[in-house]
Amino acid sequence: MNNELLSKVRPKSFNEFFGQKQIVDELKVYVYSANKQNKCLDHILLVGPSGMGKTSLSYVISEEMKSKIRVINAPMIESVQDLIEILASIKENEIFFIDEIHRLDKKIEEILYSVMDDFIININYKSSEKTKVISVKLPHFTLIGATTLDGYISVPLRDRFVIKFHFENYSLDDLNNIALLNAPKFDVNFESKEVSFEFIKRVKNNPRILNNLLKRLSDYMLYFEKKSANLDFLLEFFKFVKIDSYGLTNFDRKIIKILYEVFLSEPVSLESLASVLNENVVNIRENYEPYLVNIGFIQRTRRGRMLTKKGQEFYYKNIRD
Repeated sequence: MNNELLSKVRPKSFNEFFGQKQIVDELKVYVYSANKQNKCLDHILLVGPSGMGKTSLSYVISEEMKSKIRVINAPMIESVQDLIEILASIKENEIFFIDEIHRLDKKIEEILYSVMDDFIININYKSSEKTKVISVKLPHFTLIGATTLDGYISVPLRDRFVIKFHFENYSLDDLNNIALLNAPKFDVNFESKEVSFEFIKRVKNNPRILNNLLKRLSDYMLYFEKKSANLDFLLEFFKFVKIDSYGLTNFDRKIIKILYEVFLSEPVSLESLASVLNENVVNIRENYEPYLVNIGFIQRTRRGRMLTKKGQEFYYKNIRD
C-alpha cells in the first residue's frame, strides 16, 4: 500500500482506532495527564504480531499529544553515529518511534539506557592523546518501541519502558468497524452486513491485511464495473485471489503441506522449514506462523513446529491431491 493510501486509512484519533480497548483506555489517561502537565509521555513498548496497528497507534498518540513523530526501522540504525544524528534532531516532547526494536544492535541498546533514563547521550571522543567521554543533554522526548518479539529485547532495555502493552486479538465487531470505516476510502461498498462480515472473516484478524484486501477488492470491482459487492461477487473475488474461508493464502497452505508431507507432522525447526520453503525465517516467524498457531493448525513445541490434529484434518480436506 502506498503512502498516500496509508495516510487515508490510518486513524487520526483514539475515537477512530477500533480494537485494543484496554490499551486505548489507558493511553487516554496517560496522554491527558501528560498534556495537562505539559510533559512528554513515559516511554512505551508495544508488543504484537505484524500488522496489528502498533505503528498506527503511535501516530494516534502523536496526534493526541500534538507532537511530531520520527519513525524509523531498527535495522536502519546501523551505527552509533546513526543514532546520534537522529537524537540530535529531536526536539522537546517529540516522539521517536522505533519499529522492530528487537533488531537493534546490542551496543546501540546500551547507549539508549542513559538516553531513556536521564535524556543524556554519552559520546566517546578520541584525541591524539586520550579518549574521554562527553555527555550531551537531550530534550525530553518519548521513545515508543514496537516489536513482534519482545523476548529478543534485552531485559535492561525492556525494563526502561515504563508503559508496556501487548496487543490482543481483534473482535469481529472491531474488524467490521475498521472495514466499514475504510471501505469508502477505497470506493468499496458492501451490499449488506453479511457481506462485510464474510470479508473480515478472511483477514486473519489483522487490520493491515484488511486494508490491503480492501484495495485488492477495489481493483476487482473497478475491473468488473461493480458499484457494490454482494456475497456471490465477494466469494468470486476471494476465489480469484486464492484466499480460503480461514483467510489462508497459497503460501499458508504450502506451509501446512510441507509440514505434513515432508516432515510427516513431526516437530521441525523453523530454520529447516524455511530452507525447504526457500523463504526467510523472519518472514515465516512474524507474518505466517502466528496466525496458523492462533487458529490451532500449528503447535510450537520444544523440539520445533508441528501440525496439530486440526491442521492434519485441514490438510486431508483441503490440500491433499
